[in-house]
This record gives sequence, structure tokens and C-alpha cells, in this order.
Amino acid sequence: MQIFSKFTIYKLLSVQFIAVTSILLCLNTSSTRGQSLQVGKRWCSEPMGRNLQSGNLLCKGDRIYPNQNARVEILCYSNKKRFKIQQSSFLKIEDLCTPLQPSSARRCTPLTLNNCPTRKGPNGNENAPKIIQPYGKILINNRPLISWSAVTGATSYTVLVKGPGVDWQTEVKDTTLSYPSDRKELQYGNAFTITVIVNSGNSPISADSSVVHLLSESKIKQINQVVQQINSLGLAPDEIFVDLNAIYMSEGLLNETIETLKERARAKSQNPSVYRILGDRYIEAWLPEEAKRVYTKAVGLARVERNSEELAIAQERLRILESQLRLLETQSQLPTRTNPAQ
Repeated sequence: MQIFSKFTIYKLLSVQFIAVTSILLCLNTSSTRGQSLQVGKRWCSEPMGRNLQSGNLLCKGDRIYPNQNARVEILCYSNKKRFKIQQSSFLKIEDLCTPLQPSSARRCTPLTLNNCPTRKGPNGNENAPKIIQPYGKILINNRPLISWSAVTGATSYTVLVKGPGVDWQTEVKDTTLSYPSDRKELQYGNAFTITVIVNSGNSPISADSSVVHLLSESKIKQINQVVQQINSLGLAPDEIFVDLNAIYMSEGLLNETIETLKERARAKSQNPSVYRILGDRYIEAWLPEEAKRVYTKAVGLARVERNSEELAIAQERLRILESQLRLLETQSQLPTRTNPAQ
């Protein structure tokens, strides 16, 4: 038995019992033999929620057992609900925080090109732009940043945004556009089409379009309330990213997830998980070169930290990605990007 301030940690063979100020007893079925656990710095690949009193992360497979007359308050990531538990029997975390059901459809990403539709006809226009931001298709920001790849020979770009109550366009020289303050913002609960047209002089030469969906105002408020609760727990920045990644991705909010992880990268985080998960999100956003860069960073940090688990994951992701990039080079084109993973 080890005592850490108000935290008592018990270890019994390969089963780990965590008692937090006599309020929460968690059982984690994963093996922790030979390892020490720092309460408040726990990490798992499938986080389900947090105990709001202690701030402890709850992982898939955990069981909750409040002591007699004690009450535990749990915040779930998947359904954004809070539960106050007061009982004297084990309760599986999955019974409260329903895990997200994986899609039965095969995902098409730069790591799984075999699942991508085959392009028919002539090669795509290499001079066409590629819309980069917003990342993904689901938004909570009604004035999103819009960016796209540069095209050789372009003299300007025309950006068009159309949808219910919104219809505007503007011409710019750069490849990034902050949503104009004098244009009507996206309307909650609706889909919008963002189009970028490449101009050479007065003539349009190519274009790219992306359809995005802004969540309802009530759903956005619910997500923001959960984010505020997480921020109020006083967690370390690299712990917060675990929560925000789970919360945002439970709603398919790839844009918010990537921006959150990029913020930690800009802050020079030394946590290899930050860069490995950012790489995973870049893959879903169809940005393989960006993914390669941060996977490489994750490998280097994992070696320095002697984090064998993250090292193995990042190395495998990097190996598959480099193999697929070589395959794309031989094909001289990317597959159709009609239904990227959310």
C-alpha cells in the first residue's frame, strides 16, 4: 500500500484498486504489475470520463464502488452527462458512459487506401486547390477559419460560402481567410458549402468545395459546458488534451480537436501522446504529410521518455503511412476524398 497525500493506492497482483479520499474505488482490469500510479496523471487509450471530485480519469473497463454513505459525481465524455452515484455495489463505467459504436462502414484514410473508392477517368487536376480548414465536416464555430493549399500560377482566389441565410463571396491573394466580420455568420443546425476558386488573371482555372455542418446551438452549449467543467478541475495541460480530444471526437469535431492539440504542440509539449494523437487526427483530415511530421516527433519523444507503448504505436503508424505515401507516389494521385473519416 502506498500513501500519496489524500490518495491511497492499493495493488493486488494484476488488479489495481484506487481509493480516492474514501469516495471512489475504481477497479482497472488492465495489468499494472511492477508499475506505480500517480493519481491525477493516469492515461488510457479509451478515456470514458472523469470523477469530478478528484479529477481522476476513468478508463474503459473501470468499475466504480462508492464507500458507504459516500457519493461520487461522474462526468461522461460520450453523452456529456453528469451522474451522482451513491450505492454499495460495483458499477461498470460503460453502464454510465456508453462507448461510441464504431461505424460498420470501412473508413477511407491515407492509412487505409484499400478502403478508398477507385478514381475513374483521367487524372485529377494537379492545379486544383485543396480546402484544409475547417478540418472535418462538423463545426461548433459559426465563423470558422478557411484555408487551402496554394496553387502554382494563381493570381488570386475567390472564396464562396453558401447555405441557409448565408450567401457571400470575396476575393483574396493569400491562402487563408478569417471569416469576414461584415459577413453573416453560419446559422446553427444547418449545412453550408465552402468553395475556393483559383484565378489566373480574370479567368477561373480550378476549384475545390467542402460541405460543413454547424451543430445546433443547444448542442454547442452542452459541449462548451462540459469543456468548462474539465477546465475547472485544475488538470495539467497535457491531461486536459486527453479529455478534450475525447469530448470533441465523440461529436466528430475534428476541427476543435486538431486546434486543441496544435496548441499543445506550439507550447512545446514533451508528451509523445500529444503528437501521436495529433497525427491520427491529421490522418482523418487527409493531411498525410502533416501526420508524418508529428508521428516522427512522437517517436523521438517516446524514445527520450522511454515510453515503450507510445513508441510502438507511433512507429507502426509511421511505417504504414510511409508505405502508403510511396504507393501514392507510384499512382501519382490521391484517391477520391468524398467521404473522409469524421
